[in-house]
Amino acid sequence: MAAEPAAACSLVSYTNNGRYIGGDLTSQISTKADTIQIVRVTAKHLIRRTYSRGEWYLNFGDFDVPNDRPEFTDEFVFELSVVETLKDGPRPEEFLYESSPRILGYDRSALRDLIADASEDVDAQSHPNSLPIWLLDRPGDDGYAFIGAAEGSGLGGGECFSPYMLDVGQTLVALRDSMGRLYPAVGAFPLEIDVEFATGQRRNRRFALNMQSLVPVSGLDDPFVARLREALGSR
Repeated sequence: MAAEPAAACSLVSYTNNGRYIGGDLTSQISTKADTIQIVRVTAKHLIRRTYSRGEWYLNFGDFDVPNDRPEFTDEFVFELSVVETLKDGPRPEEFLYESSPRILGYDRSALRDLIADASEDVDAQSHPNSLPIWLLDRPGDDGYAFIGAAEGSGLGGGECFSPYMLDVGQTLVALRDSMGRLYPAVGAFPLEIDVEFATGQRRNRRFALNMQSLVPVSGLDDPFVARLREALGSR
C-alpha cells in the first residue's frame, strides 16, 4: 500500500555529500536489479477515494470534517506495459512470475495539490519521483543521507517514503526482482544501494539506502537510461 505524502522528514545529517561504494548508482542498479525495463503507464483503475469537505457536507450537512478524515484523494492501481527490456534476469521455476507489473499510487491531480502551496513558478513537469541529476554521482545533498524519498531525493524508505504519482502515457524505468515484482521502497527485500558518509567524529559510516523501483524518464534516450545502458554494457 502506498504511503500518504510525508509532511516532514527527519533526514540524517553528515559532514559531507557521501559516496557510492562498489560502483556509482547506475552501476549498482545494473548489477543488483534482477530485471530492468522501460515501461509505460497504460491504464489506471480507481481503487479508493477519501472525503473532501464538499462530500462531507453532501452526506452530513456541515463542513466540519473530522481530523481523522484525510483530504480528498483518489488512489489508483496503475497498469504498466513493457516497452524495452534492458536486463532480463533468471526466473525461478518454483515461484509465480508477475508478467505485468502494476502499482498503487496517485495521479497528477494529487501532485497539483502537493505543490500548490509551494510556488506559483513550479514547473508543470516537475515530479516528486524524479531523480535529481546530482544523485547519479553522489548519494547525499548538503551533507544529508536521504533515508527517505521526500524532497525529490530518489533514494527512499522509512518515514519519508514518497508515494508514486503517475500519469497514463508516462514512461519510466522499472526495477523488478526475480519474481517480477517491483522492488519495495519499504519492507522486505528492497533494492539496496551501498553508500558511505563521514560522521561528525570524522569516521566513515557505510550502510545501504533503498532504491525506488520506478524512475520517471523522458523516453528511450533519457540521460538516466543512457547511463544504465552504459553500465549494463560494461558488465
